[in-house]
Amino acid sequence: MDATIGELTHRARALIGDGDQGAARFALAAGLSQAAPARSAEEAWAIAEATALLVGLDVGVEPTSVIDAHLERMTALTDGFDDERSAEARALAELERIEFIHGVGDLDPVLHVEVLQRAVALDERLRGAPYAGVRRAAAEAALTAQMIRRWLEQDETSIAVSLEALAVRLGGESDDRLRAIRLDALATAARLRVESGLDLEGVRSILEQVLQEADDVPAAVGLGLTASRLLIDLDVAEHRDPSDAVRRARAMVAAGDAADHDAARARLAVEHLDGVLARLSDAQRVDIEAEEWRRLLEAYSTARDPYARRAVLSGVVQAAGAASQMSATMLAVLTHADMLYRQDLDTRTATSRLAIAATISAVLGRPDDSLSPSPDTPRRDPAEAVRLSVEAESRFSALWGRRDALPSMAALLLERALRLSDLGRREEALDTLTALTERVQAAGFDEARRERAQATYWTARFRLQAGDSQGALEAIRAGLQEFGRDADGRVRLWAANGLWSAWRSDRFEAASAAQLREEFATWFAGDTDTAIRRLDATRRLSDAIAAHEAGRTGDAIGLFRAIDEHFGEIDDDDIADTVRLARENARILTATTTTGRPGGAQYREFYDRLSAADALAEEGRIAEAESHWATVIDATAQADDVDLAMLRLAALDAWAGYAQDAGRWEQVAELSRQASVRHRDADTRAERVQARAHFRLGVALTRLGDPYGAVAAYEALEALGSGSRDHDVQVARQQAAYNRAVAIDDLGDSAAAIAAYEHVIAVHQQSVDAPAGRLRIAKALRNQAALLRSLGRTAEAAAAHRRVLDLASGAVEPELMARVRDSAFELAAGFASLGDHPSALATYAWIRATPQLTLSPAESRDLARLEKAARRGRSR
Repeated sequence: MDATIGELTHRARALIGDGDQGAARFALAAGLSQAAPARSAEEAWAIAEATALLVGLDVGVEPTSVIDAHLERMTALTDGFDDERSAEARALAELERIEFIHGVGDLDPVLHVEVLQRAVALDERLRGAPYAGVRRAAAEAALTAQMIRRWLEQDETSIAVSLEALAVRLGGESDDRLRAIRLDALATAARLRVESGLDLEGVRSILEQVLQEADDVPAAVGLGLTASRLLIDLDVAEHRDPSDAVRRARAMVAAGDAADHDAARARLAVEHLDGVLARLSDAQRVDIEAEEWRRLLEAYSTARDPYARRAVLSGVVQAAGAASQMSATMLAVLTHADMLYRQDLDTRTATSRLAIAATISAVLGRPDDSLSPSPDTPRRDPAEAVRLSVEAESRFSALWGRRDALPSMAALLLERALRLSDLGRREEALDTLTALTERVQAAGFDEARRERAQATYWTARFRLQAGDSQGALEAIRAGLQEFGRDADGRVRLWAANGLWSAWRSDRFEAASAAQLREEFATWFAGDTDTAIRRLDATRRLSDAIAAHEAGRTGDAIGLFRAIDEHFGEIDDDDIADTVRLARENARILTATTTTGRPGGAQYREFYDRLSAADALAEEGRIAEAESHWATVIDATAQADDVDLAMLRLAALDAWAGYAQDAGRWEQVAELSRQASVRHRDADTRAERVQARAHFRLGVALTRLGDPYGAVAAYEALEALGSGSRDHDVQVARQQAAYNRAVAIDDLGDSAAAIAAYEHVIAVHQQSVDAPAGRLRIAKALRNQAALLRSLGRTAEAAAAHRRVLDLASGAVEPELMARVRDSAFELAAGFASLGDHPSALATYAWIRATPQLTLSPAESRDLARLEKAARRGRSR
């Protein structure tokens, strides 16, 4: 009979391996239901083994009564056989109905409490058994019970005490798994005490014990690593210097013979290094991170298990982070990994090796949008990025035929196309996108749809930039046909983006743009993807604005209101901004065309006065215009109606602008003070007026000799602008930040001025880059450098000038380049004064290699003289 049950178990395991759990469950249930009571210990063991397998398949799926029936039948069929093998098999069958809880995703308190009760009962019943295998099942149940208590957020002190009691109970065991459970219990109890701020008495000795014993217990692999990290946490919790604990934890990063490690052990090593680094300060991490990653990579480069090598390579890619945030230190680590593993030709590590090569290329090619790069910002070299991308494709060309690698290979070419475009090599970029599509299609798999959709989008974008509107439209419509109905919203988004970018590009006349928006509506008006709905909301807003500009005010109002009705309840910041603009425009248009509502006729009268004032001011008849402005301001001073209040702000704003042009600063200050107060229900228009009012007030007070009042006005604008998403408000905020810094500088507070100039840069970094902003940043940095130099902080002054040079990338504006040129010479002089003549020479070489600096003949002669002096200084 045992042969029959044994064969049944073997067949069931094969079915499970093939993914046919249903057939396995049916076979086991049928076979066991017909089984006779065991006649030997061998038969009893076989029945218990089969039951354990069936319980594992049914638990969590079938009702509790079914599992009870399985176990009751097992007990009856194996009654009388208490040998070690049979007893252990029965215990493991009972344990199966407990251990399944580790795979349950959602926390169901009722289920967890039920399993907790069973685990406690099983432990109490089996812990005193004469066989180690049975006691092992009891200990597993006890450990699981405390884990469930943690999930249920029960008293942490009680859980720690229970785990420590379990460890004491297992103290005399020689079985490897029981010893591992004991160490696991000790380590978990220690973690609870450290992380939850519980009583720490004895925790250090417990962790030292785990650290000492873990190497001798094969089943406890990883617990020593855990203990070493917890010792760092304990030092911090007890306000000790954690240096020794850090050193010990670092020593364990690549300890032992990694050549024999499997993937699970390699992953533990990666997790350990991540855990150590996470416990360090930023300064400590910079010194240690590269060294330890290099050591780990080198240790596993000779691992015989390719999956172990892959685990470490994947780990370093994840640790390095996104290309946009990667440090120069981690780029160097990836470059080291790329070279170190070039001799690894195993197909099982290929995708990880490709990820490293592709990441290096992406980091080098990424446009440098940092206005204040740190010393650890990686270098940018798009031409080198393209070269490395071509080389990577050649090295990993076999991966084009692998389904799992296809998206990565496609992404490699997509990134290359973007860098080629950055370099002005648009035709090569288009050829690369074509090659991407052809190679993915040739592979015969559909795994790279998102990358192909992006390729279609960029093809249209590049053609549009080249003036080929027809070719762009063909690419857009091809993308729509292939990807516009894709089940994945991330794929559809690229097809939608093609239309959206086209009508906003100014490459098409109004009628053609309207047709593109109509096509968008056909394809995406009912789309449920949030990103596409954002585009659709702006499409509808464009339609409404176009209707108004065409004189169809009634249609425009209806379209604006439809946006509110369709998108008003959606919880998304971008969509909410569009809805807000639609509401404001609907209210404005309604107010200017309707006299039936309360205040409507009055609004029309004052609106007409403002229009007349604008016309008079344009003709130079300022006095007559001022009469109209004054009438509107006085008549609406106490208005409750938000639209009338807005007209008052518009009058104050217009009058203050003309007063500013005339240099009447007392009047500017007075009008601006009034305009800085908004109606409680005011909208974005009022926010913009208020921002201009604060700025004008600051300028006026500066001219009137009140720098402290000016600083206060600029800081009021900063408070307003820091919470605004409006472009006009942000521009005013940027201007105010610079003016505030200059005012503080003029007051003689050098330390505050240095910080204020740094704030100018921070404010600009929050907005889209623009020539005026870049010039303002350059001026702020140069002013900051002058202050630093006056304080004798030469190295910091040089760093500020170096940041000015970074602004030259892609810039041609004469005003900006003049300041870049001055900073370049001052940076070189700063290096020379610090005795760093090689850096001075490198700076002079940069000046020579930057033709847009347009040196005068005299400056060219000065450059030659300064280079000669720097060479003499270097040779000393």
